[in-house]
Formats: sequence, C-alpha cells, structure tokens
Amino acid sequence: MAEAEGNTAQSQLNYKATSKGISINNINTRTMKMILTFSSLLALLGLCSRNSFGIIESGKNEKPEGKAVSYQYSYSGTMAYPINYFEVSTLEDGTIQLGYSHDDNDIHLVRVHEDALKKIEEMAAEYKLHKLAESYRPRAEVLDGYGWHVYIGYENGSISSGGSNAWPSAKLYSGVGAINNYLDSLKNAATPADSLGLKHHQDY
Repeated sequence: MAEAEGNTAQSQLNYKATSKGISINNINTRTMKMILTFSSLLALLGLCSRNSFGIIESGKNEKPEGKAVSYQYSYSGTMAYPINYFEVSTLEDGTIQLGYSHDDNDIHLVRVHEDALKKIEEMAAEYKLHKLAESYRPRAEVLDGYGWHVYIGYENGSISSGGSNAWPSAKLYSGVGAINNYLDSLKNAATPADSLGLKHHQDY
C-alpha cells in the first residue's frame, strides 16, 4: 500500500512538472552544472594567495615604526642595468642624498631638501605600503622579462617588496609610483650646485 502511494505521488509530481514544461531530469542537470561551476570557482580561488590572474604572493611586511631613514627602488630587465633606479639616504653631515639612474651604469648623486625622507614616509603611510607582500611571482615560470624591488628603511623596521614579471594590485603599487614621481621631480629640480658626483652600480 505504501509503495503504491509512493508511486502515485511520484507520478503526480512528474505530471505537474511536465505540465509546466519542466523536466525533473532537466532540473537535476541544471543543479549539477551549478554545483560543478561553483566548486570549480572555489578551487580556483584556493589555488594561491594572490590578487588576481595567477600571481603568487609570499611573505608579509610588518608595519614599521619611527621615521623613514632610507629608500631604494629598482626596475630592471634580465640582462641590463636598472632601467629605473632611485635611492635616498642621509650622509654623515646630515645631507639628504638622492641617487638615480635611468638605463645607465652611472648613478647620479644630488643633494635634495631635508624633508625628502619625511615626504616618502608620509606617502608610504598614505598608500599603506606595509601591506605589500615580500615577493610576487607568476604561477607560470618565466625565464626572461622584468623585475622590480622597493625597500624603505625605518628607525624600527622596514618595508621590502619585489617581483619578477609580477606586481601587486594597481592601487597598492600606485604608492610606489607616487614616491618615484616625487623623486623624479626632485631630480629635475636639482641644479649643478646640488651635484654630489657619480658612482657605479657595481660599487655596491
């Protein structure tokens, strides 16, 4: 009796679904496709800790304390001197020195105003550069291309980050660009009287 009632109920369900143009088999097929699609998305999101499109991030920076005391940035090709390079440091006499080179072995050294490092510190805080990962790399191995590295030294701690053919989010990396644009303006504003000479990349 129970079996007959079950068969009758199933027949009624099939009839109602079919009368509305809906097939139970179609519902099950669509449901399975949705489950498989959702599962694939979860698997893809879990493949790596990254911002998007397969960039692998590793290492974390702690938020530094105190004043910024140094800055260095380089962007290079595989077999070339840095295409773009900046460094800022304080000399023994308190002079703030900016070093720069553009696709050149020579680093040009100039004197800049005393609040240059303070400005770098403010921009690093504004763009929250301590949220940069220590390194970025693509999931697919790349044997050629370009690399970059940025380092900001503080009285207590530092921010260090770099990548090979991989970058952080545009929003985060724009903070590094803002600092470099600022240093580029200092470079352009320097006069011959501000020159402190030259050094070479291999002198490190």
